[in-house]
Amino acid sequence: MRFAPSLQLSLARYPLLAEWLQLLGNLGRAHATLDAYARGVSHFLAYCEAASVAAEAATLADLSLYIRSLREGTGRIANSSLHQRLSAIRLWYDHLIYQGVRSTNPLPRGHISATRHVPEHAGFSRGLVPRLIKLPRIPTEPEWERLLAVAAGDTLRNRLMLALQYYGALRREELVSLRVSDLDFAHRLVSLRAETTKSKRARIVAYSPEVAPTLILHLHAVARIDGDAGPLFRSQSDRNRGAPLSIWSWSKIVARWAADAGIENFSTHSLRHLRLTHLARAGWRLHELSTYAGHADPKTTMVYLHIAGTDLSRRMAQSVGHIDARIGTYLFGSFND
Repeated sequence: MRFAPSLQLSLARYPLLAEWLQLLGNLGRAHATLDAYARGVSHFLAYCEAASVAAEAATLADLSLYIRSLREGTGRIANSSLHQRLSAIRLWYDHLIYQGVRSTNPLPRGHISATRHVPEHAGFSRGLVPRLIKLPRIPTEPEWERLLAVAAGDTLRNRLMLALQYYGALRREELVSLRVSDLDFAHRLVSLRAETTKSKRARIVAYSPEVAPTLILHLHAVARIDGDAGPLFRSQSDRNRGAPLSIWSWSKIVARWAADAGIENFSTHSLRHLRLTHLARAGWRLHELSTYAGHADPKTTMVYLHIAGTDLSRRMAQSVGHIDARIGTYLFGSFND
């Protein structure tokens, strides 16, 4: 497993963590998942070390102090990041229980039903930290145009990656995992293999005909390396030239574009959010969006219909439009007055 140098040092100091990650890697967990687990648990282990707490024997009280440190002061993190980190720590303790290192998990799981109590932690049936559900930030049209203007001056490979990720509403792991053999040039389709998707379900997405000439040029460059096989996107750096491009390299490219375009909170995943929102505004129905996005649960797709607002506006106009118009007239009068 390849991790950042700082993480490699942490794993060398915490053999139980390294053992767990190796086990998950053997079972086929995605590298991005392993990296997130490694960062989350190693941060907690470093906290325990600084606080003179034996991590393997930590209690709920120790975890509560750790959570408070993440929610206060200069070290505070976003709610979603906090939940991601706690999930990793909880799973690590599950592993310790399985290995016989300890008998209970100090980090209780929340349950939807208030009548169900977490064993040995009554009162925490809904989890330790409330989960905030926020709508994804969608760039405005001027922001999107500025980003495209910046990206237009980049390399052919990078421009092609942006187009394919946007057209296909791809996750970054799905994008960098594409192989030449995944492309159907006759029908302008891209097949996403089950092993590369988050839901572990294969699906098919499409790309615009405007991409075809650029794609052909890129394929000529790829063919000089591997013929008609192999990864579609390769590193162009002197150190790793020809190696499959990593998700981190792609994230840095998009982050640079966003910074140059003056756009805050824009990442590779913003391209996916934007495409699904555009499709929802174009009239795509829930089941169509869900299938295209590869969501295991259609409830996840509902957020894009909500952001698009087309169904909401139409339903409001059809159901209570006359009532709203009358109230508006009472409050603001007529423009003809």
